[in-house]
Amino acid sequence: MKAKDWCRWVFGISMVLLPWLGTAQQDTLQGQSTEEVVITATRTERKLSNVAVPTTLISNQQIQATQLRRLHEILSEQTGIFVTNGSGAGSFGGGIFGNGAQLQGMSPEYTLILINGEPIIGRQGGTVNLSRLALHQIKKIEIVKGPSSSLYGSEAMGGVINIITELPVNNTAEAALKAGGYGMLDATASGTLAGTKGRAMLAYNHYRHGAIDFDKGSFGNQQDPFNTNTLQGQWQQQLGTSTKLLTYARWYNEQSKNAYEVPDANLNTIRIAGHTQVKDANLNTTLVHKISTQAQTALRLYATHYQSSQQLNTQKDNQPYYADDFRQQFYRIENQTDLKLPANNQLSAGGGFVYERLNTTRYAGIRTNSIAYAFLQNEWQPNTHWNIIGGLRYDANQQYASRLSPKLALRYSPHQKLKLTASYGAGFKAPDFRQLYLSFINNASGGYALFGANEISLPRLQAMQQQGLIQTILPRANDLQQLKPEISQGLNAGASYTISSKWQAEANIFYNDIRNQILFDVVALRPNGSQVFSYFNIARSLTTGAELNLRWQAAQSLSIQGGYQWLYTADKQVLADIKAGQVFGRNATTNAVYRLSAADYAGLPNRSRHMANLRLFYQPPAQRWSASLRAAFRSRWGTFDRDGNGIINRKDETAPGFVMMNATGSYKISRALLANAGIENMLNHRDGINLPNITGINAWIGVQWQWQGSKK
Repeated sequence: MKAKDWCRWVFGISMVLLPWLGTAQQDTLQGQSTEEVVITATRTERKLSNVAVPTTLISNQQIQATQLRRLHEILSEQTGIFVTNGSGAGSFGGGIFGNGAQLQGMSPEYTLILINGEPIIGRQGGTVNLSRLALHQIKKIEIVKGPSSSLYGSEAMGGVINIITELPVNNTAEAALKAGGYGMLDATASGTLAGTKGRAMLAYNHYRHGAIDFDKGSFGNQQDPFNTNTLQGQWQQQLGTSTKLLTYARWYNEQSKNAYEVPDANLNTIRIAGHTQVKDANLNTTLVHKISTQAQTALRLYATHYQSSQQLNTQKDNQPYYADDFRQQFYRIENQTDLKLPANNQLSAGGGFVYERLNTTRYAGIRTNSIAYAFLQNEWQPNTHWNIIGGLRYDANQQYASRLSPKLALRYSPHQKLKLTASYGAGFKAPDFRQLYLSFINNASGGYALFGANEISLPRLQAMQQQGLIQTILPRANDLQQLKPEISQGLNAGASYTISSKWQAEANIFYNDIRNQILFDVVALRPNGSQVFSYFNIARSLTTGAELNLRWQAAQSLSIQGGYQWLYTADKQVLADIKAGQVFGRNATTNAVYRLSAADYAGLPNRSRHMANLRLFYQPPAQRWSASLRAAFRSRWGTFDRDGNGIINRKDETAPGFVMMNATGSYKISRALLANAGIENMLNHRDGINLPNITGINAWIGVQWQWQGSKK
């Protein structure tokens, strides 16, 4: 074991064992409160005010007040979350990108998406498409920002978003319908049954959206028309006085019609059309046994399957043009045991095993991977003012060397109104199947090729050159080697202050250092001059910034919430090169070359320097109607390089900033019937290039019926 690995072991174990040096105090972990609790931050239930890492809670009440129906919609209104926009449901030439969530300036590839603590798979292009996830029967959404690999392993390098579904507490029946412009229709139906020992829920959602086409003169759409169906069920059964069984199942099906205009190998334009289908199925079973008042253990079994298939034909003669099939399976078994120990310590220990299988036309053959892991976390509350959490996780991944991830979090409350927090966390992301095994030649765009790091090497390139498949091998090919996991070190420091019964303020500053970032580069040229790419660990980057949230209960019926994030990102090597005077740009008007300064550098692409939101909720307690008005601001962000220096440094290399404003109103017709209406994108912002799935101004109406029986 290397010296740095020994250091991580010593640090992590010391953080777990440090609390045992404390003096025993009264156990406050059993305190009962109506305050909201969260699970994701520590993998155990904690009051939100006691959490020491940056955590956001979106309640079911907030979801109902906005009447938003998809995960990406509600996330786009939260402070510090940038929802990236893909090109719709189609996946031609490289994957369904869709909508992804960027936390603290970290790419969506580094955000782990969970439902009831279990991961959603199907990362094509590295991103889970958030529009796959409906917000029906959702109890709450928990968002943890910053590296969380000490609890969740790979893909939690930037943070975690956990969707927690509603557990039924009584007999209910519900139906809702929402319709709007661009052929949008959202229909849901659900029912729950509750007995003395068991509860069950079944819900169905149908969602469809027509094409978005701002340019009628061209072939194809900014977003293709699609429809989705989601069926989910949940069952909880008490097995004796100390044991309960929880089961959650979800099935998702999406279909879309695709139309593209693309260049052929001779750069002539041809039209192609076809369809895409996405299927997603999840099954999660948890057996929880309460050993004693001080101990509880849980066994979790999880299985999920994702499939995406696409068939495209030429429009002129209906000949097959492109076919793609992507199938992924993920299986996990895990145990977690929680112990309440002397000296106000609560210990959580567990481990598990993961098996993944991937079969796709993009990779050569079936690919598999397995991961064994163990984690340990201890929370120590020496008194009512302090809360100290130390954690450690060890991942043994079949595809690369093992990884150790420590965490330390502190919360200090000098008095009830003020809470101070600080945390350090290590994150990592293992190279994914795409970065390891991709073998793809795009004959529709000049014939460029992209190979995973395990699929290409200097000797293979030399053999291809002898066969006439490669014209020139570039010097970059000498650096081809096995990929290392991407690693981040994250620091957060925050404070929350209750100014009065009506005012609350929260602030947090963060810094993330990313090493071994995986990017692709050109390694060779084909005989026709097209490029051959592969993946490398090359970049060392940083994201840093600050967040501020304010809440004001202006009146009994009026709540006003606002938030702001300032973000700075950079490639550290680019900063060093600029400082050394080695980076130049070209003036967009005069074409003159000039030396760049640090102020010219706009940082990593697809990041906004400034983001803000303002939300007003009006809910009179004795009135039948309520309303909300929400606005979200995004400053300009980098898109792609135009002057050939490989970085973003000119205004014409960025997308324009915008304000997205939405309004919702509801009227209670009767005890069981609710009518609602709203307007999305009230300022009619359109950007078909950078925001292809954002419609213009769009109005909708809806109706919701709910019957509720007595609690069991």
